[in-house]
Amino acid sequence: MISKIVRGVILTGVLFAVSAPMVAYAADAPKTKAACKKAKDMKWDKKTKSCVKK
Repeated sequence: MISKIVRGVILTGVLFAVSAPMVAYAADAPKTKAACKKAKDMKWDKKTKSCVKK
């Protein structure tokens, strides 16, 4: 029983560690095409209608 709890806690920690940087990057990315053009290392992706790294 304790081993299942420990595995669950470890899995939750790993998933959080992997997803946290993605959420932080998404919050910082420009949301509009005009803002994306101003960013030096970003480009506008027409397919996804989002700003992505070059």
